[in-house]
Amino acid sequence: MRDLIPIIKTFKKQKTAPALLAFQIAVTFMVLVNAIYMIAQRSELIARPIGANMESTLTIITNLPTQQGDLTSQLEHDLTILKSIHGVINAAPITGLPLEGWGMYTDFKLEPNGEDVAYGGYFGSNDQLIDTFGLTLVAGENFLPSDIQKVENDGVFKSSKLLITQALAKKLYPDDWLEVLGKNLYYHNEPHEVVGIVDTLQNAWNFWSAIEYTVISAVQEANDTQRYVLRVDPAQIENVIAVIPERLLTHPQKQIESIELLTDVKMRSYREDLATNKLLTAVCISLTIITVFGILGQAKFSISRRTKQIGTRRALGASKHQVISYFMLENAIISIIGVFVGFLAAIILNNQFVELLSLTPVPINFLLFGAIAIVLLGQIAVAYPVSQAAKVSPAITTRGA
Repeated sequence: MRDLIPIIKTFKKQKTAPALLAFQIAVTFMVLVNAIYMIAQRSELIARPIGANMESTLTIITNLPTQQGDLTSQLEHDLTILKSIHGVINAAPITGLPLEGWGMYTDFKLEPNGEDVAYGGYFGSNDQLIDTFGLTLVAGENFLPSDIQKVENDGVFKSSKLLITQALAKKLYPDDWLEVLGKNLYYHNEPHEVVGIVDTLQNAWNFWSAIEYTVISAVQEANDTQRYVLRVDPAQIENVIAVIPERLLTHPQKQIESIELLTDVKMRSYREDLATNKLLTAVCISLTIITVFGILGQAKFSISRRTKQIGTRRALGASKHQVISYFMLENAIISIIGVFVGFLAAIILNNQFVELLSLTPVPINFLLFGAIAIVLLGQIAVAYPVSQAAKVSPAITTRGA
């Protein structure tokens, strides 16, 4: 630490370059910490499991033409066709798709005239949905075929048996979530008996705080716009996709809006988040490169201006290690000053993000880790020019005399 006072004296004589570098480091730290935390948060949200087996689940959005007759009969006919296709293991109708961005939701009560205790997403389907989606039943039982009600439109208003997600069960009965089994949930003024609990099934909206609160009703609902989910042998997916239009389009008014994997539905749902992550990653990489070159340039400039001073120190007995330690300490001081300013600025900027974008505050340990990373980055950046400085010969002090 005997070099500390000479370094401070040098800063007093040459303020501009160190100040600009410290400012650059402060800005880099402020932006990097917030950007990386935003990337981490978005990545965590995207990585949440839907609950269904995405790689082997095909989704179909088609229609049930009124010109073709009874909608319920058309739905059953479609299911028969879809299940007969080679490579299709199972199929089920559903009133909406996880992460589709469109669907139904409702408020839940534990008593007919009680207060709302939760809210969540709604899917209507039949007893084949658990197997088709590959859902994990953690308690209770699946629907029986006799539980399924077959209706046209507005099935959400029918009293029915229910499967609910474990997250919703814990919300309703936090002390013992298994208590919900056999109890009635009330929505739209109708009782719905909970017969089973599935591990996870996300509903339609990725941004929703209640995305994990989902109910599956034992109501097979036929609609003008009809959705089906298929469990498919992964090796046969391309063949199944090619065959579906040939087999399903049996009427002039029949149309298929989309056939895609549930993976694609999820990626489309998070398209903006993925694009934002790519943009923020590019910003982080660019800022890091610019800062590294800034530190490198400032170090080379500082060393080139003090070549004779270095030679004099070498002539007075300073070792190469002492020369290296001097300039490494100088860079560390500049980096620490920049990080300190950036630390305060990062907290202020994050508070603005919390208010404007409803983000969670950056944890202190995240900021501390970022501070250590930036200081180490500075040390790595100056390693080469400092190693060159250590090679300055003591004889350089006699040149040009």
